[in-house]
Amino acid sequence: MVKGFAVGALAMLLFFAWLTAIRPAFTLFYILAALLLLSWLWPRLAARRISLERTVEFSNAVVGDEFRESIEVRRTGWLPAPWVEVIDAGSVPGYQPGRVVSLGRGPAHWVSRGRFQRRGWARFGPTMLQISEPFGLFTRQIRVDKTRQVLVYPRIWALPEMLAPASQRAGDAPKGGSWAEQPPESGGVREYSPGDAFNRIHWALSARHQVLMSKTFEQPLTADVWIVLDLHSGSHWGEAPESTDEYAISLAASVAAHVQARGRQVGLIANDAAATLLEPHRVLRQDRVILEYLAVADADGKQPLASSRVWDRVRRLPRRALVVVTASPEPAWIDALMLARSRGSTSLIYYIDASSFGGPPSHASFDLGSDMDLYVVRKGDELTRLTGTRDAVRLA
Repeated sequence: MVKGFAVGALAMLLFFAWLTAIRPAFTLFYILAALLLLSWLWPRLAARRISLERTVEFSNAVVGDEFRESIEVRRTGWLPAPWVEVIDAGSVPGYQPGRVVSLGRGPAHWVSRGRFQRRGWARFGPTMLQISEPFGLFTRQIRVDKTRQVLVYPRIWALPEMLAPASQRAGDAPKGGSWAEQPPESGGVREYSPGDAFNRIHWALSARHQVLMSKTFEQPLTADVWIVLDLHSGSHWGEAPESTDEYAISLAASVAAHVQARGRQVGLIANDAAATLLEPHRVLRQDRVILEYLAVADADGKQPLASSRVWDRVRRLPRRALVVVTASPEPAWIDALMLARSRGSTSLIYYIDASSFGGPPSHASFDLGSDMDLYVVRKGDELTRLTGTRDAVRLA
């Protein structure tokens, strides 16, 4: 609007000078036209010599943790930039480090602090720079495409001693068969040694190297604890971060970190749309694999927790401790859990009361055995102070 008014006023001045042929009017027109042209050229010339550098620093990319970002805007040309607005076009919720700076002889530098508020991929950048000349008539916007992607993990809580007392037997040998009875996996090859069985000889490699080669075998990894995470879309309520699915994912991440810290193996089964199954890995840390999955997981499953598709997988596992995390008030999944568990196995249940998150009133009744722990989680609960029970519990 201001630019239109300035151009219109200049046009009227030219028309007046042409009608009256007054020399000062022409002089004033030339001066104002030169200023207008200079104002138009200034931000365009200045924008060519402006650079931006952003450096993000954080200890852990976990929901709730703080981070700091150093931002420096510098010009290398001779033309100053009295008005430069820095606008962040990233995807970090609740974070906008931009400000208006003036670039004279030296660079502009500042530190911005924020907090990771949501799990998943957080993007710092791109950045928009809007340069204006001293009169504020014309602006030039440039885009700095440099970005940084950060995977924000769910919040991890220091849970109570979840493996005692009912789950102390999590690492015992399965009663249905010893570890040595698990089918072997091929691990590699080596030169043949006298006494090796003929069915272990790798004939293709032996022919290639002109020397007998024997296959080596390793026992498959099994998890000491399996996490069964309910991501059925119809079981969750609330808006992130105060939602049942966020609580469930944070609890699953906390359990995985807790088990791994005790030197145990952990696996995860989820009834999301992809029917996720994460088994222990020989090389990768499984808690990190589980955290990376949970960082981007969605409650988009179509199969409820009571579905046989979920528990058929559990039945195929050797006897291990089960940790069930769910917000489903339907008692059918309790019966499915009872049927799927191996004899002598232990279980722990984190039940998230959806009614405290705006869901319908819950009248679930859980009649648990002596080898099952139940933790009831409600909105706003301090997860480090949960207390469990192994008695029949009715949630009103």
